[in-house]
Amino acid sequence: MTLPDRPDRGMKRRTALKTLAGTGVAMATGSLLVACNGKGEPLSDSTKLALNNAVQGKVYWRGDEAYETARGATCYRANKPKRFPQVIVQPTNDKDVIAAVKFAKEHGLKVTTRSGGHSWASAHIRDDCLLIDMGRMQEVTIDEKAQTLWVNPGVIGSVINQQLAPYDLIVPTAHHPSPGIGGFCMNGGFGWNSRLWGNGARHVLAIDIVTADGELIRADPTQNTDFYWAARGGGAGFFGVITRMQLQARPRPKVWKATVYSFDDAAAVFDDVMTWACNIVPRVPPHLELVMTTTSNKRDTGEPCPPRISIAALALTDDEAQADEALALLDSVPHRDKADFKVEKAPTTLEDRYQSGFKADPAGMRFAADNMYTDTPTEKLVPRLRKVFLEQPTPHTHTFWFAWGPCKPFPKDMALSMQGPIYVGTYTLWTDPAQDELMEAWPPTRMKELADLSLGGQLNDENMLHHPQRYFTDEAWAKYEALKKRHDPEGRFEGFLGKPMPV
Repeated sequence: MTLPDRPDRGMKRRTALKTLAGTGVAMATGSLLVACNGKGEPLSDSTKLALNNAVQGKVYWRGDEAYETARGATCYRANKPKRFPQVIVQPTNDKDVIAAVKFAKEHGLKVTTRSGGHSWASAHIRDDCLLIDMGRMQEVTIDEKAQTLWVNPGVIGSVINQQLAPYDLIVPTAHHPSPGIGGFCMNGGFGWNSRLWGNGARHVLAIDIVTADGELIRADPTQNTDFYWAARGGGAGFFGVITRMQLQARPRPKVWKATVYSFDDAAAVFDDVMTWACNIVPRVPPHLELVMTTTSNKRDTGEPCPPRISIAALALTDDEAQADEALALLDSVPHRDKADFKVEKAPTTLEDRYQSGFKADPAGMRFAADNMYTDTPTEKLVPRLRKVFLEQPTPHTHTFWFAWGPCKPFPKDMALSMQGPIYVGTYTLWTDPAQDELMEAWPPTRMKELADLSLGGQLNDENMLHHPQRYFTDEAWAKYEALKKRHDPEGRFEGFLGKPMPV
């Protein structure tokens, strides 16, 4: 594919030739300096220039001086995986994506896609692939009357809600401010008020996709429904590149109120508060988010301390009395009168909640994660959770309990199919590269110890590379495999990093 000449074409060609001709700079990445095709054969300068000239955005080849910067920028966590694409394409429009996919097809390269790069597994960073980084496509088009919007997948969720604020609308994005909307929705998506409104995937109304053959199509409930089904919860296994998404927005709740109780000595109260929390799940109203976390740093200073536990609830509704009634559930929290920190039925904002999410998982840290859903009876579950909640290896490591139940059936037009009434996730955070091996192993090791209690996991915080478990129902997984074979028979798209179902 050749695009029309542009005023900067000559400059771009000279820059590309200069970069491709460089011989002396060896990046400290462990990667080869010669970009190759799918057979491992070096690509000629003219072949690489053909892609450079077909793309209006940026192209970074393995061996380019700026390659490692571009590779690192696709990943939120500081412990970048030691995997190296042959080329990274940063498209600015649909034509760029089409050109990249067609180039990959012609030269036998696998394709991966990055939206916001917040994935803990970084499945988009793969050896020898063509990585399409969607971060330069940043359009948001809002239809206030229909309460819908079209958005590129690389737009950050919190940015979307900033733009929706003047219309008193909201999309249930991630609780952390940095995930891209594409990866969030495609992996299912725990979002604001998702217990009431449904997961992020459920809010996807239509998508524009570049297929394995480089064809741009639209998928929605009435056309190309295979792609529509798979995109809504299919995660990194998706067999296409989404360039635009139409999302359903919601009226922004008028009342945001929170209650928090925090205990500095988590071990002393753990059994009582966890038993209370597990038993109360069936009574949690759908407009209330109830979570518990343990971490080992002081709330005010961040200094190391013994594990502390926090119980927090957020009510999202239009009626203050309804919010207060929901938060009254926490009046029965054991030992609440002895809490070292408490906030009761206090007004809060979306912006405050994003800041809280960022504080839990700040930029610049090294991360690893794993999770599970469970319906294990309380008396069996609580003693088994003590280790993952109370024996944390670093000060900012945190383990997270969330009341997802009472569960409602997922719609049949979504690949998203795994859930359970209780969600448990654990996240190691550290700064010393010397700890990488130990810290990256900690979450999957803890979750493997609980494997007999697990119904399966959710894709947004998965670690299937080191801990394969069930991420789909058997029916959904069989359909997913069949659709991928039908629509990507050559395996152009890399798929999951690890095993998405039990071995």
